[in-house]
Amino acid sequence: MDQNNQTKEQSQQKEEVMTNIEQGDENIKEDNYSCDLVFKLLNGIKFTTLDHKPCKTSEESAQVRGVSLDSGAKAMLLKDKQNITFILAVMSASKKLSWKLIRGIVGHKKLDLAKPEEVYSLTKCIPGAVPPFGSIWGIKTLTDQSLLDQGDVINFNCGLRTKSISMKTEDYLNVEKPQVCQFTE
Repeated sequence: MDQNNQTKEQSQQKEEVMTNIEQGDENIKEDNYSCDLVFKLLNGIKFTTLDHKPCKTSEESAQVRGVSLDSGAKAMLLKDKQNITFILAVMSASKKLSWKLIRGIVGHKKLDLAKPEEVYSLTKCIPGAVPPFGSIWGIKTLTDQSLLDQGDVINFNCGLRTKSISMKTEDYLNVEKPQVCQFTE
């Protein structure tokens, strides 16, 4: 297959996934790209995985994992419209993002949630499945203090809505080296 046909095929696949997301299709074929990058990043680190039914919300994920909502590492892809860059904001799943605080940390007001098609285009993840490792896509990760305060273990989707990882908070910090700050309510 030549590069032109391959690009067309990738574009069609992306369009199909986005249509399925918009229609709320439960049977979306997810891409293993980010999951594979996470496993490569965590090579040599102790963690456990759990295969489960697709989860759309942090609450569903906590329930299917059998863990507290606090221990969930919720990753939100934000778009810095001023510099046309992306930032990954990671927080305890029990918390809400404070736009005022996060905009203050970033240093300007032109910051918003990335659109679903931007999330998929950058990460190959369906929104809600984004893992807490911006470094695997070359983007800055901000981690809220709430995730560190909740306990010794974090739980998160690894790029798929059907697979979760549980690992030590300390290992997450050592591997990702995020900027730790306060941006939740």
